[in-house]
Amino acid sequence: MLFANSIRRATVALMARMPQQRLQSASEKRVITSFQRAASHIPAYQTLLNEHGVTPSQIRTAADFVAHCPILKKDNTFARFSLEQLCMPGTLHHLANIVTSSGQGGRFAFGLNDRRQTRRAIDLIDLGLEYAFQVSRKRTLLINCLPMGVGFLSNTVTIAETSVREDMVVAVATQLGPAYEQIILLGDPLFLKRLTEFAEERKVDWSPFRIHVVIGEEPFTESYRNYLAQHFGINPDDPAHGMIGSSMGVGELGMNLCYETRQTIALRRLAYRDPVFCRAIFGEQASADRLPVLFAYNPLRTYMETLPAADGADYGELTVSMIEPDIPVPLMRYQPGDRARLISTEEVARACDKAGHPGVGKLPLPLIAIQGRSTDQLPDSTHLSQYKEALYQNAEIAGLLTGVFRLEVTTEGVSAHVQLRRGITVTPALNAQVEEVFSATLNPGPRVVVWEYALFPYGMTLDYERKFLYYDPRAT
Repeated sequence: MLFANSIRRATVALMARMPQQRLQSASEKRVITSFQRAASHIPAYQTLLNEHGVTPSQIRTAADFVAHCPILKKDNTFARFSLEQLCMPGTLHHLANIVTSSGQGGRFAFGLNDRRQTRRAIDLIDLGLEYAFQVSRKRTLLINCLPMGVGFLSNTVTIAETSVREDMVVAVATQLGPAYEQIILLGDPLFLKRLTEFAEERKVDWSPFRIHVVIGEEPFTESYRNYLAQHFGINPDDPAHGMIGSSMGVGELGMNLCYETRQTIALRRLAYRDPVFCRAIFGEQASADRLPVLFAYNPLRTYMETLPAADGADYGELTVSMIEPDIPVPLMRYQPGDRARLISTEEVARACDKAGHPGVGKLPLPLIAIQGRSTDQLPDSTHLSQYKEALYQNAEIAGLLTGVFRLEVTTEGVSAHVQLRRGITVTPALNAQVEEVFSATLNPGPRVVVWEYALFPYGMTLDYERKFLYYDPRAT
């Protein structure tokens, strides 16, 4: 174990020292190797290449790959071909685990891993944990509160799989936590909010524990980070004593494809406070209430592109190629549906200089800003993140809500249907307070309808197993 931990530390240190130009060059070589492997062995990809008139021998450089190879989406892969046609030969006979997508679009996609890939995935997870939390030097308890079916293994930390059981999370943390130097909570924003409320109701004292929180499943705003930090006793501007960060995964591609670091968190929070820096790093349309999430990513695992969006938006279509060797389903130029923008270290330096800030030191990994999904943009030009930001601006009001809301768009404008926590009663005064929370950030504010917990018409109760749909453009 000590030998394995030293290897992980050495790998982190090596990537930190490697110039980004060398990382990019290595990434480009890997993408060609991965392409040729897929073109030689994946029946579905061979069909798609043939339909687009692409001959594998003509793809010699990353520029060739970007210029000629087809775009993959769920519709032309998992919806069209059988899993056997999308896999390396023999994969289905040697699977170690299967990961499903959320199925929110009405169809599932699958991430398939054989035993060799699963072993590699454990090392990648441990590498990420070491990079963020130095887990090889600190006894660490990781409590996985993600929905059932989203699990992983580690050779370094202790993992408790609680799924979305807030009572179980609290029991594990309070009874086993004293044996560890730090606790990492991994969950989605809505469940983690419920966890803070459950703990508060039972007067749980988090102060004896060094708590970190890793958030997945959906983007969150800085007002939510502040809200969560207040409940766990974390200073979000001093992550050395407790970090609240996020990780982005895609079921069919893999977990932890992109992740916040202490540096990217500091940059995003700087953009939250400083409009000049915000526009300089994220674009002229960016503002504190519609901030992208700034992630780092490993270019030896993924080859990232952003392609112009059909609607001409500032952020393009995230396009990911998985370039690890020997992966069972090597998806090339796959679009999961997110809007993104690649950000260079030079752009960060220029933005800091323009705003008069000293910067955050060397950035060892490339950066990408994720704006969310294309369906997060509403017809009136507001963005879903603005409503999330507004919801947590007033911590006292946010404490009365579940965090769930549904936006409806009609010819009269946007209506926000908001769910109260169980046991809270609707009153005219409360309705007015919630309305004020939204109108203080959004101008003009939406029409607000506050619902008691059991009467909320967009899902009577929350089971936290499914992603909640805050806005459905098909209903407009």
